[in-house]
Amino acid sequence: MRAGALGDSLMLMPSIRALGKGNELIFAGRLPAIDYIKPYVDQCIDMESSGWHRLFMKAPCGPFNLEGSPPDHIIAFLNDSEGIVSDNLRACFPESIVNVFPVFPSGQDERHIALYMAQSIQDSGLPIDAQRCLNDSLAVPLMVSEVRQSNGEGPVVIHPGSGSQKKNYPPLYWVQVVRELKRSSLDNSKKIILLIGPAEEDMADFFRGELDEKSIDLNVLPEREELISIINNASVYIGHDSGVTHLAAMLGKPVIALFKDSPVARWRPLGPDVRIIAGSHFQKTKI
Repeated sequence: MRAGALGDSLMLMPSIRALGKGNELIFAGRLPAIDYIKPYVDQCIDMESSGWHRLFMKAPCGPFNLEGSPPDHIIAFLNDSEGIVSDNLRACFPESIVNVFPVFPSGQDERHIALYMAQSIQDSGLPIDAQRCLNDSLAVPLMVSEVRQSNGEGPVVIHPGSGSQKKNYPPLYWVQVVRELKRSSLDNSKKIILLIGPAEEDMADFFRGELDEKSIDLNVLPEREELISIINNASVYIGHDSGVTHLAAMLGKPVIALFKDSPVARWRPLGPDVRIIAGSHFQKTKI
C-alpha cells in the first residue's frame, strides 16, 4: 500500500519485480500510479474509491474491495503516528501479518527511496534482497516496453514540469533549451516534443507564444498509452525530478534528469542509462 504520486509509487517497482516471481501481489494506491503499475501485479485497488477512507478513522473498519482470500502479508507505507491505520488493518485482516512504515525515511536517512522500501519489505520477513533489487534496477529496465523502441533516430522528449514548483526550472529556461537544441542540430530536423502534464497545463500557452510551432510538438495531458508510446520512441528524454522522468528511466530510455532542489541520493531515477544534472554538475551517478 502506498497512496503517493506517480514517482513515489513507482519506487516500489524494484520490490514488485522481485516479489512477483511466484507470489500474488495486490497494489493499493492512487491514480495515475495504479494504471502504470497494473501490468506488473495481480490486482490494483484505488484507495480513493468508496470505503477506503475508513482506514484512517477511529472507528471499526468495514469490508474492503479485495478479490479472493485475505492477503498473507500487508505492507503499508502510510504516515500513521497514532497507530490508527495499523490498528484498523489488523482489525479488518486478523489473519494477515501487518507492517506499517512511514511514507519516507527519516531526514537523516540518505538511502534511496526504493532501497528504503525494499529493505522495509525485507525486514517484514518477505523473501527479498533489498540491495540486489536496487542494483538490478540500475542495470536493466524495470518496466517492459509495450511498443517498438526507437532506434536512436526518434525525437527529443522534454518534460518541463513536475508535481512541485520548487523542483522546476522556469519555463523560459526550457525555451532556451529548445532553441539551443535546434541550433546545435546539424540539419535542424530533430523533432522536439514538449510533454505538458496536469501540474503545468497553464504553461502550454506560454510555450506556444515563445516557440515556433514548426520547432516543437506540444503534447498536453497525454493518456497512459500515448505517453508510453512517446517516451519509447524518443532518442533521449530530458526532465526534472518527476514521475514522468522516473517512468522514462524505468522504461530504459536515455534520460537526462535535472535536480534543482530534491536530493539525488534519494530520488535518482532508476534505469540503465541515466545522467544527472545537479546544479551545474553533469554526472553519471552510481548508488
